[in-house]
Amino acid sequence: MSNDLVAKLRSDDKSLRANAEVTQKAADEIERLEQELDHYRQALELIRDHPFEQTNSPRLIDQLWHFVRWSKATARSALDQGSENGKTSRADRF
Repeated sequence: MSNDLVAKLRSDDKSLRANAEVTQKAADEIERLEQELDHYRQALELIRDHPFEQTNSPRLIDQLWHFVRWSKATARSALDQGSENGKTSRADRF
């Protein structure tokens, strides 16, 4: 609900609260919010009931292995750059 509408509904001024237009706007907004809430509730139930079958997905496994290879290559490159700057080899560090 808009802040103006809430302020009018909570106002001490009885003429604002008794205003038919304000009351109708509030009722319309409450109905819209209830529909939106019902939509979200249904979506959450659908997500909850949906089995999680992605754990053994070949695509996910491929993406994870790609990430592992990329991480190793990045680390290796950083070590090689450090050894060039410091004139020590990777073997000397271990």
